[in-house]
Amino acid sequence: MATTNQIPDALLVKNYIAGDENALALLINKHQTKIYGFIYSKMNDRDVADDIFQDTFIKVIKTLKSNSYNEEGKFLPWVMRISHNLIVDYYRKNKKMPMLRETEEFSIFSVLKDSSLNIEGKMINDVIENDLQKIILELPDDQKEVLMMRIYQDLSFNEIAELTGVSINTALGRMRYALLNLRKIIEKNNIILTN
Repeated sequence: MATTNQIPDALLVKNYIAGDENALALLINKHQTKIYGFIYSKMNDRDVADDIFQDTFIKVIKTLKSNSYNEEGKFLPWVMRISHNLIVDYYRKNKKMPMLRETEEFSIFSVLKDSSLNIEGKMINDVIENDLQKIILELPDDQKEVLMMRIYQDLSFNEIAELTGVSINTALGRMRYALLNLRKIIEKNNIILTN
């Protein structure tokens, strides 16, 4: 008999939609460490992380039950996107700036880390964040996907390769080109990403 990790997510989703409640439990067990770890790394508050984790799967259940899920076998990135959106909603609702973890690949996000900014500083950071989001949208889809999975979903390149169905070298190459293209766009448009 196949272990939980060997059962494809798409099959578990299909079984859950068909009425197999146990399939959802298997999906949660299979991915809870990564999803909860991602949420907790952005919150640093176990109670809030627990709430967001629970809210994430409430949204997952509602979407699956309404037959509006169409992620074509990319269950984990879809759930990570839901949790990311809930984290952003939490910070917006509580008027807090998110603490985004700096990575070697893209340290420009570190400009958003200062939570002790005055009103002017927060306004500048909002503009910077909006500029970054617009720039990222200009990237080719394959580069944008790898960048978002690496930066916002905190996935390893092995996980990105597996989830996107490409080799790890292709995933690394896409990230490299995404960063090069971001730099070109920033320079071409004379965008200043510091406050």
